[in-house]
Amino acid sequence: MARPRKKPDYNAKIIMDDFLKDIAEYYEESPEVSLRDVAAEFDITLLKARKLLITAGVYSTDASVQIQELKEQGKTITEIMDKMGLSRASVHSYLPYKKGIYNARELSLDAERSRRYRQRKLAVIRLREAPSNLELLWDAIEAFTDYPFRTEYKGLKFKYQVKGNEIFIDRKKKSVTRSTVVLAYQKMREAEEIRKAKDLGTFGASYLYPIFIRLGVLGE
Repeated sequence: MARPRKKPDYNAKIIMDDFLKDIAEYYEESPEVSLRDVAAEFDITLLKARKLLITAGVYSTDASVQIQELKEQGKTITEIMDKMGLSRASVHSYLPYKKGIYNARELSLDAERSRRYRQRKLAVIRLREAPSNLELLWDAIEAFTDYPFRTEYKGLKFKYQVKGNEIFIDRKKKSVTRSTVVLAYQKMREAEEIRKAKDLGTFGASYLYPIFIRLGVLGE
């Protein structure tokens, strides 16, 4: 007897549903989270971030409502473009994904994005539960490898790689050692008046400060 065929879009649907859940969860964490934050967190474009949030049902604007109403009225994308004064890509970004339509390559990337998001989230939770555990600090640092950060003052984009006990920041020639990271971390946890990067007073402070902010490190 022949084995029953698996539904070809079953795994695809699970991946898409999980990704939508992660995107929505992050967006709804705080009213301060913006589309740009979502795009950065998941390494996607602003247009894709908007489309995913609309699909998840957690994002709506006057423009998205109007565009979806026009589409439901039978207007073509070109007609909507003309009426709204938007590009084709922008119009599509205001419309939710159609059920069952998946791009295999993009789904694979989205699955990896979800995996890394959950890995980072777990690392942050563990560190917050045991902030004095320096092994958990380094685990969190490693989890945010290749994460798109911005410096506090100038807003310069940067990422880093972890090799052994050093952080190699793409905008900096010299590495930041683990001992320096620990020193800055302890200062940020213990001091009452650290409100900007230079208050850390350590090498690489302008890069470590936004990393610690993302990890939820606050003075006690």
